[in-house]
Amino acid sequence: MSLLSPDQLGIALFPERLVLARTSGGFRRRLAHKEIVACAPAEPGEPLWLPAVNALAAKVAAGALAKADVTLVLSNRFVHYTVVPWSDTLGGKEEELAFARHCFARVHGSDADEWEIKLSGAKPRKPRLACAVEQSLIEDLNARMSPLASRYRSLQPHLMASFNRTRARLGERAAWLVVAEPGLLCLALLQDGCWQSVRTINVGADWMSELPGVLAREECMVDSETECGRVLVFAPDSPQIAIPHTGKWRFEHLAPGLLPGMIAGTDAPYSIALGD
Repeated sequence: MSLLSPDQLGIALFPERLVLARTSGGFRRRLAHKEIVACAPAEPGEPLWLPAVNALAAKVAAGALAKADVTLVLSNRFVHYTVVPWSDTLGGKEEELAFARHCFARVHGSDADEWEIKLSGAKPRKPRLACAVEQSLIEDLNARMSPLASRYRSLQPHLMASFNRTRARLGERAAWLVVAEPGLLCLALLQDGCWQSVRTINVGADWMSELPGVLAREECMVDSETECGRVLVFAPDSPQIAIPHTGKWRFEHLAPGLLPGMIAGTDAPYSIALGD
């Protein structure tokens, strides 16, 4: 990246808000603009994601995304996840995607027929993470972002964006990765850098006190021989949350990545949109 590189604009879409973080400065990246846009709840019968997409479209129309390379991050509420086991019988990418869709359909039924599915990379003979998003959401985003042309660079699920930022911290040791959003936890178990399980669950405002019990139940349900008490918690909306010390669980708080000049705590929610 040169000093003349265009601005980078990350936008995280949640049911109740957009989070925007625009950076400039090339190698010496700095925050140029930050903003949180509140969204009204979806009307009955509307997709949960529609208010955020409409708010994004208004920003595009107003020129707020001009002269920047844009990355979108999708709330885990808009994404479905499953771990796809290794199979020796699959003969290529089409069969791999068909098998992933079958794994989703076993849980979600025919709804999975309308989802766009992406598979993570994986080590040979190891399970892979599959992410699925409603095709209608992908198409709506593409249409709303079309004025940006090639400046619209990527679309990332929140879990994957968080995993990419914390991969070095995770290392090869077994660990639970917990990605928190308001009212929702995404819990993933990893071993040797490979996905063992993933699930999203609804929680209350006091989710940190619920977490030991949630993990204990999840551990009983996981089809894996991995036993793990290490838990990495990424909660940018709750940067000051108290980490409990209870039972076998060893909680580690993953501090949000902030740029120079950003304020710890106050600016933590914007880290979701900052990118790597």
